Formats: sequence, structure tokens, C-alpha cells
Amino acid sequence: MTPDLFARISALYARPGVAERCLLLQDEFGLDVSLALSAALDGWAGRPWTASDLARLRAEGWDERARIFRALRRARELAKPLAATDTGMARLRRKILQDELQAEQLAVDWLAARLGPPADPDTGSAATAAANLRLVAGEALPQTLLEPILAALRG
Repeated sequence: MTPDLFARISALYARPGVAERCLLLQDEFGLDVSLALSAALDGWAGRPWTASDLARLRAEGWDERARIFRALRRARELAKPLAATDTGMARLRRKILQDELQAEQLAVDWLAARLGPPADPDTGSAATAAANLRLVAGEALPQTLLEPILAALRG
């Protein structure tokens, strides 16, 4: 059985160097990490995305769902300095993290339902993964910044 998309994203994110690069791309360039990793994994499975596919996903509700988990992430970030000295705020921050991850998983599950199952998640189509990642990241982002994610896919 093919693992679900959220599990595959989580596994990719856990590979060496990926989390750090994703956080940099998210914080410095506004990359939608969940969507970008979904696109890369779908490409690795051999399914190319087009600009119209991406526009359709966004128009059908991805952006709204992503705004929810981003708002929770922002709330968690705002609570960080207070949580260092306030145990109640530290508990709240942990709760926000749980809610953030749940909201992100719901969004990814919604996305997976629209994409359908990958033909073969182990196909290994590096070129399609790179093209999909570039589509989501945008042309202005230097390819070298995306390379650690693609290297992790290649193993």
C-alpha cells in the first residue's frame, strides 16, 4: 500500500538538510513548503504538473486551507518568546503546534484527494520532480536553493 501524501511529505522533510532548506525557503522567499513537497513527490512518481493544474488547485481551495495552517504557525511563532518564561504559554504553544500540524495534514489530505494516487511513488523521475518543484517555487527562485530537496529525493 502506498503511504499517504502527508506521510511521504513528512518522510522527505525528515531527510538530512531538507527541513533546514524548507524553512529558509519558507521564511525568506515565501515558499509554500507543503505544496512544493507535494509537487516534487508527485513529480518523482512521474506525474507532471502544469500551470493550469496549479491554478486549479489554488482556485479550488488550497490557498484558503494553507492560510489556516500558516496563521497557526504565525501564532506559534508569536508565542515563542513568552513560552520561554511562562509555562502556561509554553503549553499553549505546544497545543498550537498540534493544531497547526492537524490543519496542515487536513490540507494535504484534501490535496491528495484532488491529485489521486500516484502511479508509482518510487518511479524516480528526477526531471519531473524538479519541474514540478520549480513550478510551485517560481522561476525567480535560484535552482541551487531547491537542490537539497531534489538531492534528498534522489537518495
